[in-house]
Amino acid sequence: MRYLLLDRILEIEAGAFAVGVKTPAMSEDYFNDHFPGFPVMPGVLLVEAMAQLSGRLLAYTVLATERRQVLPVLLTVQNARFRHFVRPGDRVVLRSKLLGLNENAGRCQVAAQVGEQTVATAEMMLGFDAAGETGVIPGEIRATLFTWANQVNHALLEGAKLTPPLASLEASAC
Repeated sequence: MRYLLLDRILEIEAGAFAVGVKTPAMSEDYFNDHFPGFPVMPGVLLVEAMAQLSGRLLAYTVLATERRQVLPVLLTVQNARFRHFVRPGDRVVLRSKLLGLNENAGRCQVAAQVGEQTVATAEMMLGFDAAGETGVIPGEIRATLFTWANQVNHALLEGAKLTPPLASLEASAC
């Protein structure tokens, strides 16, 4: 998928935090024009990577605490700060901390680092579109998106440290 901007999720603790990794490769098409001779990852794509990790944290938290599946949708980005460039081959470690959660949305504080250097930070609010509920995603496509989200989640979470373990959540949801 072209805009899946996480390579892997390393760890998630429901209700607390998630850690993920993105290593942008020179072969990614946005480097061709951003910028010729000095390729850097566009800040908006770094924000999207942070939103994708935060969405996974919120979806996992709702599954663990409420036993319901949700599709998080980015609503707001606040206080975004970009401190350093992300270049091809940099290993970007993203950390999302859950700040608050209600039945319809969650708020996260997210940071991206390359080595010991913080490259970006932001606060994000994501709303939920839940299975079987009305929401922003049209009903006729909702089932397809839930199937797709499950496939992406399983691929990203392979080998991750999960608290609680995903297998126990899937078994209890049956």
